[in-house]
Amino acid sequence: ASPKRSGCFQLKSDTATIGSRRGDIVLQSAGVADRHAALEFSASDNSFILQDFNSPHGTFVNSCQVQNAAIGVRPGDILSFGTAGASFELVLDGAARGRVPGEGWV
Repeated sequence: ASPKRSGCFQLKSDTATIGSRRGDIVLQSAGVADRHAALEFSASDNSFILQDFNSPHGTFVNSCQVQNAAIGVRPGDILSFGTAGASFELVLDGAARGRVPGEGWV
C-alpha cells in the first residue's frame, strides 16, 4: 500500500521549518515535535536537503528513519514525520521550477 498524502504545502523560500506548534509547516500529528525538522533547497546543486532536529519520534524518507542527520531528497520521495506518519510527497511544480529555484510543493 502506498502512503497517503496528508496535505499540500507550498515552499516559498529556500528553507522551510517543520514542527507541531511553530514553523513554516505546522503539523498537528502525533509525535511531531515543536521543532521537528527542516527542508532546505540547495541552489548550488539544485537539490533539497531534509534535516531532522533529533526528533523523539522520527523523520522518515521512503520509510527509512533519519535520526539527527541531513539527507538529500528528490521529487517523488515520501517524507513522514512523527508516530502518526503524516506523509507528504516532494513534488516540483514545473512552472515554479522556472521562476524561483527553491519553490516546490511538499
